[in-house]
Amino acid sequence: MSASTTTTWLDPWVERQIGAGRLSPGARGMSRADAAEQYNQANALSPADEDYLYTPEQAQAAAREALEAVGIDVDAAATVTLTDGATGPWSQAYRVNVSQVETGLEQLYLITGETIHAEAVLGQLPWH
Repeated sequence: MSASTTTTWLDPWVERQIGAGRLSPGARGMSRADAAEQYNQANALSPADEDYLYTPEQAQAAAREALEAVGIDVDAAATVTLTDGATGPWSQAYRVNVSQVETGLEQLYLITGETIHAEAVLGQLPWH
């Protein structure tokens, strides 16, 4: 008889959060969204809190929504990336300045009344 083995795929994002002390090792094997939700609930965090944990996918969605609020339409297939230089479409990405996301989040607050802490979103966006 052969012993059955189970392979667990380690998610690099989850592993980085474990290494940073945000998630416990028990998060291994959980989806990113489930792990972030569990962290946020366990720490009684809301999107208004700087420590609120977004997955990269959730941060992308929040950034797109914020940018749309200030008239910047980012294609759903493009990755929102932060830059210190020129902004706009670039390959499969859309480069934006930090201030554009911050301004978009402020505008969303004025429209919806929902506070989203900019650092929580920006911390999960890649830099170009």
